[in-house]
Amino acid sequence: KENPVEPPIQFSTKGIFVINEGLYGQNNSEITYYDPSTGNVITNFYSSKNGKVLGDNANSMFIFQDKGYIAVDASNKIEVIDLKTGKSIGVLDLGTGGSPREIFILNSSRGFVTSFSKHSVIEFDPSQLKITREIPVGEYPEGIGYANNKLFIANSKLGSGNSVSVIDLSTNSVIKTINVRQNPRFVTVTNDNKVIIGCSGDFMSPTSIAGLFIIDPNSLNVVDSILLAYHPQDIALTKTNIVYYINDRGVGKINLTNKQVDTVFIAGNRINDIYGIAYSIAYDDLSERLYIGNPKNFTQNGEVQIFNKDGNFIKKFDTKINPGAIYIYR
Repeated sequence: KENPVEPPIQFSTKGIFVINEGLYGQNNSEITYYDPSTGNVITNFYSSKNGKVLGDNANSMFIFQDKGYIAVDASNKIEVIDLKTGKSIGVLDLGTGGSPREIFILNSSRGFVTSFSKHSVIEFDPSQLKITREIPVGEYPEGIGYANNKLFIANSKLGSGNSVSVIDLSTNSVIKTINVRQNPRFVTVTNDNKVIIGCSGDFMSPTSIAGLFIIDPNSLNVVDSILLAYHPQDIALTKTNIVYYINDRGVGKINLTNKQVDTVFIAGNRINDIYGIAYSIAYDDLSERLYIGNPKNFTQNGEVQIFNKDGNFIKKFDTKINPGAIYIYR
């Protein structure tokens, strides 16, 4: 008798999590949860589930094994929550000056976070929530990415940096420093395992040119680049090699295959009618929807606007103050 054919696994988007930075020094960071299947929103997801505040200046989150590891910058900690219940299940105290920015978790025993003020990458055990080691990198590191058993660290140097530190996880040390354009801040990895370093350029210069730099994780060389004006910032990469990115004029779009650039794919004044800017971005490949954070005037509660892949507005939902990062939970 033949074995019955197993039906394919049906992946679904379980929810959208928004990390709201709050106001620096006000201890009012928050998480907002949006259920795309019902449209339900919990603007104060963390505090409503835990009866306490998240902390001061939450910066980012990494999703691993149905848990959210949240970098809370000014509180010098990583807060861990169960994404299904919202309950806090642990805290990793990084100590004075820990200043976590971005997190990458390789497995249940190896996690890494860039420490902005310590100019290092702190390795920790995600299961035990204990610090393992500290690896010095460049000044004021922000973004972190992983490819070929190596970490790629964007060293911002408070906007004046131009280097990427490469850490070999076999030796736990920097094996190469790669030069890119000014102010490298974010890192992502393409579907064909190339590392994208995003450089924002000089924010004090309106004519500054920076862009995306593609690194081959085997040769550790820059193999391609896409130069961009208007201070490129956070990016969302699709499975079809389309990049949506934030810039001074709103949201741009890049086709990585033919390097075609649309600088103003969604005009900033469609998102924010006060300053004409976007603040955060994510793309859900399943629904083919863009999620874009609108901080309004940076002191009141914000919102996330939803667009289709062609840039047509669909709907929006409320958040707390300064929706600085958006994550798709599957």
